[in-house]
Amino acid sequence: MTRPLPPSDRRRVESRERPRLACLATHAGQAGGAAIAMRRLVTALRESGGHVAVLSGDDFQAAPAARRRLERRVRRAIRRARTPLSNTLFTSDWPARRLAAHPLVTGADVVNLHWVAGLLNAAGIREIVASGRPVIWTLHDMRPFTGGCHYAGGCTGFASGCHACPQLATRLAAMPARVAARGRRALAGIPLTFVSPSRWLAREVARSTVFDRTCHAVRVIPNGLDLAHFAPGPRAAARRRLGLPEAGFAILLGSVSLAERRKAMAVAAGAVSHAADELRHRFGKAAASLQVITYGAGQLEIPGVACRHLGSVGEAEVAVALQASDLHLTMAREDNLPNTVMEALACGCPVIATTAGGHPEMVTDGCEGWLVGIDDVAGAAAAVVRLVEQPALRAAAAERARRRAEAEWDATVQARRYLDLAAELLAGSGSRAANPVPPPVAPAALTPAAAVAVHAGSPLRGPLRRLRRLTRFPRFSLGTN
Repeated sequence: MTRPLPPSDRRRVESRERPRLACLATHAGQAGGAAIAMRRLVTALRESGGHVAVLSGDDFQAAPAARRRLERRVRRAIRRARTPLSNTLFTSDWPARRLAAHPLVTGADVVNLHWVAGLLNAAGIREIVASGRPVIWTLHDMRPFTGGCHYAGGCTGFASGCHACPQLATRLAAMPARVAARGRRALAGIPLTFVSPSRWLAREVARSTVFDRTCHAVRVIPNGLDLAHFAPGPRAAARRRLGLPEAGFAILLGSVSLAERRKAMAVAAGAVSHAADELRHRFGKAAASLQVITYGAGQLEIPGVACRHLGSVGEAEVAVALQASDLHLTMAREDNLPNTVMEALACGCPVIATTAGGHPEMVTDGCEGWLVGIDDVAGAAAAVVRLVEQPALRAAAAERARRRAEAEWDATVQARRYLDLAAELLAGSGSRAANPVPPPVAPAALTPAAAVAVHAGSPLRGPLRRLRRLTRFPRFSLGTN
């Protein structure tokens, strides 16, 4: 006769079979690509039998007025110090919350962090790990291992400590090194599993100073999406819904923000303009059938090419725009595993993309689409002209694109990989419990010269000190209330 398991052992077995996950993020819902990717994962996890709770910064009541004023000063100082290198988001490690004691965290078997800038910093993450729960940190950009930039703009300072940041003016250029050092100290010596959607971002985190090879691990699990929603559809019907002419070659350009320089929309516009000029040279007025569909915040105008701007739209409208398009063009200079490319391929829309970031992992040159060099206007234009001239080539690429999406980006496959990883981490949690998380390494004292270099003239010196001071008093708690 088999003896029943004690309650504690039964609880461990159930946790490994159907782990309870808590997904933490600054924003949920449709608030950017990271939030969309997390929502898709949460939906797939629940449909796969996982117990998932979501905790985002949107769930907390408004902070006290004093703290909000200081937060605005911090953001304003960073914004004013930005150099022309990039206008992609740049954040400090303050403000941050202490969430290790939150009921959704304490009730979870595994904690899955997503995009947590402004919600959690490295010290708060260390507290969650110290509470005995395995932590999976899903990377949506480079911020978890840099001193503030969400994309490095070609800089490799994160591999050596983020000194002399090229994205900030001199008066704040030393701040990223301090942020990176705090992150390195707080995350050192604790078990932590990074999950990267792309092999490119996995390589970047592994060579950063934040990554501790003795106890950190990185796995590659591509993002997924609902392949029933993002699927090929009748082009004529989609164009009628968008008020577009049924004839002609349509190119889709889309992003959360059309003004983000990292996305290089101006370069994409130049490639389309160059292609239109070449088509006019070859075919005369027939080239007028070339049109562009755009979506996202901002406007994009291409002289001599008809543009239909959809504005900021939801997933349903994006799917229709892709079904109406013959091609998706992205000239991004840096990207992880962009939703836009994945969605296009799932809808059977071939892609022209740069060789940056995770693009080569999504598009095989000459198969589902074409790869060109970063800022290669002529190369992208030549690819557009080729597709306009050879409809059969585009149709074959469209079929291969859909097959690639079905093979690699099914959300149910992504969910199963996460559940398997959670079970694996829970199986090894007993050995970790016997080795408690050591206290973080204390920061080394600054020399007088270093102190002057860090603080002198910095507009963040006062606000950051006051912001940290506020966190010591209960009425200004950054915790669960």
